[in-house]
Formats: sequence, C-alpha cells, structure tokens
Amino acid sequence: MCRYVHQAFDSIRHYSIHRAAYPFDSLERAVIRSIQDSITQADVIWLLEEAVQAIDHHSYILSKTAFEELATGQDPEVLENPFPFGGRMLDDRYAYVSLDGFVGVDSLSSKHYTDSLQRVLIELHGMRPQGWIIDLRHNDGGWPFPMLAGLGPLLGMGVKAYELHTDSTVSEYYFAKSDEEHILLADSVFQFDPRSPVAVLIGEGTGSAGELLALAFRGNDRTALIGSPTAGSSTGLRGFFMPDSTQICVTHSIMTDRNRIGDGGPIQPDIAVSDATGTFERAYAWIDRLR
Repeated sequence: MCRYVHQAFDSIRHYSIHRAAYPFDSLERAVIRSIQDSITQADVIWLLEEAVQAIDHHSYILSKTAFEELATGQDPEVLENPFPFGGRMLDDRYAYVSLDGFVGVDSLSSKHYTDSLQRVLIELHGMRPQGWIIDLRHNDGGWPFPMLAGLGPLLGMGVKAYELHTDSTVSEYYFAKSDEEHILLADSVFQFDPRSPVAVLIGEGTGSAGELLALAFRGNDRTALIGSPTAGSSTGLRGFFMPDSTQICVTHSIMTDRNRIGDGGPIQPDIAVSDATGTFERAYAWIDRLR
C-alpha cells in the first residue's frame, strides 16, 4: 500500500499547479502514517482523496467505475437529467437561459446536449428579445465543451478564454475561431447579432467549468457579470490513472478570459448584487440601458 501512495504522490507533485510551494512530502508522510497492516485498497484511496482535497478544493479522485460511467454515458447524473438547462422569455422582452453543470464527457451525450441547447437559443432568438440573461448561478462545472458549443451563437467568433498550464503551454477555448475551425460538437457555425446585450448571472454556486463559461463571456463590452463572487475554482484539472484504473485529478492550470486576465480564484461580478430579486432587476436595467 505504501508503494501505491508513493506512486500517487510522484504524479501529484509532477502535475499539480502547487508543486513549487506546497509541502507534499509532509502530506505524503501523513498518509503513510495512517496506513495499517489491515487497511484495504478502498481505505487508501479514501486517504488519498482527503489528501488531494487538502491541497485544494478542486482536486478529486474518480473510481474505476465512476470513470467508466462517465466515459460511456452511463453516469447516473446524466441519465437522470441529460439536458440540465432551460430557457424562456421574461416579460416578453428578455431571453432567459439557465445552465446547471453537465458531466457528460462521452461524445453522444455531449452532442445531444449541444444540439438541444442550441435549439433553445434559436427558439428564443426567433422571439426577438431585447437582450439575454444567462444564469450560471447553479453551474458547478463539468465538461465545458458542450456548454461552450451550445452557447456558441451568443459567444460568437474568436477565442473567448485561455487555460495557462504549469508547463507554460496554453489552451484556447472557443465556439469558432473561423468558419473552418470550430468545436466539432457543432454541425455549423453561426452567431446572433453581437450587439445584443448579455447579462451573465454568477454566484458562489458557479464553479469550475461554470466559471470558465463566465470568463468566456467576460471582456465583451456588451456583456456584464451580475451577482456575487464565484466559488473560486476557475482552474483546470489534469487526470492520471493508477495501476488499478483509479483516476486522480489535480489542479494543473489557471483559466483566464479572452484578455488573459484571471488568477484561478473567485470571479468578481461587474455589478455586485446579493439577493435573487435584485439580480434580475439589475439585469433588466443593464439590458435596457444598452438598447
């Protein structure tokens, strides 16, 4: 069991964004001290999960079964609610779209999600709204690409966010960089009028990939983030497999907006509002001011 722990920490040190500052050696020794002769493999994995959570609250561990469920579209959360979003008109003037987190990493679930979300946007767009309200207050993350693709007609062309990795490489996030280069989940590239005001609602329930979506909207002068600070996990993860197919995911990168502004912490709203009613009132007022 000690060898298993040593192997895990070798990779955690290598991939973690905190590798230059965190006392990994003392944390590893603490885990080793907790191991007894009668300990089970499941107990060791639980100790490792406690350890990676102590490093930062975004890191986690997936069992072999949980990973296989995600990879094959059999995750219980996805099966129960494959389309965790909704849309409607508010006051016959504002197009409102709410998106919760989505963990469907398999291609079929992701494609169905993208197509369905785009259909919601197209239907609302046909009602000629004065502006859009995108509610991310309960979006705790998941798989970002179908969410980005689904919101693509609103995000428009160009790179909208970046991921800065510990090895100095940079990843780009976009719906479409050009007519020829776009997220493959989308069958075609199209965008709504880029002058349409977009109010993005955020709060402490906005985390991980939900924060990436907020960053993807930030930096557009026709967009405002309204609400309260987000969860503070605007970071990327790197997963690696152990010999028993357990996957350990550690914080590996920092997410930024299109201007490469971001520090991995909570995203601050442009317009701070503490209560739900006030959030919508400020969103309405902001859209009305821009029309």
